[in-house]
Amino acid sequence: MFMFYTKYRPQKFSEVCRPNDAADALSKQVLSGKTSHAYLFVGPRGTGKTTLARILAKALNCADINSKGDPCCKCPSCVAIKEGSFVDMIEIDAASNRGIDDIREIKDKIKLAPTMGKNKVYVIDEVHMLTNEAFNALLKTLEEPPKKTTFILCTTELHKIPDTIKSRCQVYRFKRATMPQLVEKLKEITRSEKIKISEKDLEKIALASMGGFRDAETLLQQVSDGEISVDSLVGMGSKEIYIELTDHLIDSNPGAAIRIVSKVYEEGLDLYVWTGEYLRYLREMLFIKSGVKEEVSGATTELLVEMEEQASRLSVEWLLNAMSSILEEHKNIKTSFIPQLPVEMALAKIGGELGEDSSGVSEAPGQPKTSPSIGKQMSKDEKEEETEGREASEKVEKDKKSSVEDKETVSITLKNIEEKWKEFIKRSRELNHSLTALLKSGKPVNVEGKFVILEVFYPFHKERLESPQNRKLVEKLMAEIYDVRLSIKCVLSKEKPKKLKGGESGNLTDLNIAPAEVVFNKDSVIEAFDGGLPLI
Repeated sequence: MFMFYTKYRPQKFSEVCRPNDAADALSKQVLSGKTSHAYLFVGPRGTGKTTLARILAKALNCADINSKGDPCCKCPSCVAIKEGSFVDMIEIDAASNRGIDDIREIKDKIKLAPTMGKNKVYVIDEVHMLTNEAFNALLKTLEEPPKKTTFILCTTELHKIPDTIKSRCQVYRFKRATMPQLVEKLKEITRSEKIKISEKDLEKIALASMGGFRDAETLLQQVSDGEISVDSLVGMGSKEIYIELTDHLIDSNPGAAIRIVSKVYEEGLDLYVWTGEYLRYLREMLFIKSGVKEEVSGATTELLVEMEEQASRLSVEWLLNAMSSILEEHKNIKTSFIPQLPVEMALAKIGGELGEDSSGVSEAPGQPKTSPSIGKQMSKDEKEEETEGREASEKVEKDKKSSVEDKETVSITLKNIEEKWKEFIKRSRELNHSLTALLKSGKPVNVEGKFVILEVFYPFHKERLESPQNRKLVEKLMAEIYDVRLSIKCVLSKEKPKKLKGGESGNLTDLNIAPAEVVFNKDSVIEAFDGGLPLI
């Protein structure tokens, strides 16, 4: 059985979905006979790089090119290339053939004349995976290319290609397919295969494919052959799930957001890709906030309305902070022993800390203040009542602050701090669970003026505890517990935590705790992520 993406792969330049600058330019080069000896095709997976490479290989060896530059698809060379039996087209996967010896083997064979056709064509996929030595060896071949030989290099990561290689190739960029392009392609397949499916479901498949033809065609075949619902297959990879995830973060509910990540992982989706697409979603929300919603791709009219409604409840600052948190942890997904953990940490930070900041809720300039949970315009009486309440609260806070300031001259010792430290940590749970876990990672060792000195083992703890958001929470709580205005300073311990011996137990302030447990033991994971999830 043929896969749809193979069966319905374009075989001519004219069959490639337009607009496509590469297809237009290459067909003209073939007609004029001015093709290059080396090309570099760049773009996301499933956007047609290999397909166009094979069409070009056909055109370079076809015996009967038509007036549009298309290969005839009937001569022996065209047929052999389509069937994968054309010995003069060599396809190499650089992910598994990335060493200098593999490139040297190419250099040795490249000197031989074409066997079946007019030109030899080398297609090197995932070329960014080559080692530096292999790139250097390939460079020499590109500098002095043999006659009747063409190289087509394909990559999804242009930044990993050396400039020396780029400068010797004609570079063509492949864009993600648009929604209309994807839906039209899927309709073409459903008509040919006599598949009964609604246009709305085709749109869902197109959205979930993230702009890739191959992914869209594979999803359609899964729905068709398996006779399963589209929602069960694409639900966790669509923009709708990102809308739901963002709603949880806006509502300061990181636990619900983390449960979505757990479900994504259980369903077998690639967390690195899925989280990257969430970054793309937040970027599109930033576009909407900035008034350039035309930059949002792959969204139906209905979906765009939902995104605009959600964007109206967010501030640019919230979006920038959220993207920064996810970017910081995104790179750790592939190397983490627990792949979900970096994503969970980022979401806990966004929903726990950023979500508590009222500045995250956006209000239209010149409009009456709205409630983020209700979103309705306040009446005149409600506004007056809120103003009176705010003024009363400010007066109480001011009186309380003055009372605390009067006591600033009272000396406070380390012993005073230690006596109420357990109560301080316990009360911190009411403010932020992740803060509690961080406080448990250190211990007070001194008092210098208005600063309580906390000793911690790792820079991560120091950085998070001294962040503006956490510092503000700590100062507020210290004023309540110790009745004195205090702040914190963190110092790194000169000692390193020792591994626990068999059967020993320790807490996060002991020096005998294992390094891996300093950041997350069983209790701190539950505190940081609001509990409710199974621990590995």
